[in-house]
Amino acid sequence: MAKLKEPKTARLNKEELFMNMAILASKRTACRYVEAGAVYVDKNNRVISIGYNGPTEGDYHCIDVGCAKVDGDPQTKELKRCRGAHAEMNGIGNAVDTTRLRGATLYSATFPCYDCMKSLNNVGIKEIIYFEEYERIKAGGKETEKEDEARELADRRGIKIKKYDGKVHCQIDFKNYSCGRG
Repeated sequence: MAKLKEPKTARLNKEELFMNMAILASKRTACRYVEAGAVYVDKNNRVISIGYNGPTEGDYHCIDVGCAKVDGDPQTKELKRCRGAHAEMNGIGNAVDTTRLRGATLYSATFPCYDCMKSLNNVGIKEIIYFEEYERIKAGGKETEKEDEARELADRRGIKIKKYDGKVHCQIDFKNYSCGRG
């Protein structure tokens, strides 16, 4: 006979669950430099949608051919704009009914960029809980830059911003990641 294991005495709270889901979703990212995952949750704590950053359907994956901003076009090597659609945008696109996003909370592995913040504002997101800051990669890949406009828009529109400080069970190091108990 097998011995009964010790009974469980704790569980993730909802914020830990949703942020860890966002971090886990970020592991599907095709970007070589930024891992981003997004989980949209309604006021009843039901998941509406999930997204992660990557190229649009049928386009090159950066992990396969290199970053357009750093390595250039795979044929011409000319530096170009990012091919990726960000996690927030993909999450909006993956929502079966985008009207359910009005009043929702976004759990994001990275703080949204300005372009994503504009879309988040338009669909009516009321709160953003994020894990890490986002810094846009400049052409050539030698520098990054913060986008203060995203926070400014959130402040103007009354979108609550909160940095996540809870437990992370899925580490965000994209070269080696692990999800464990803890």
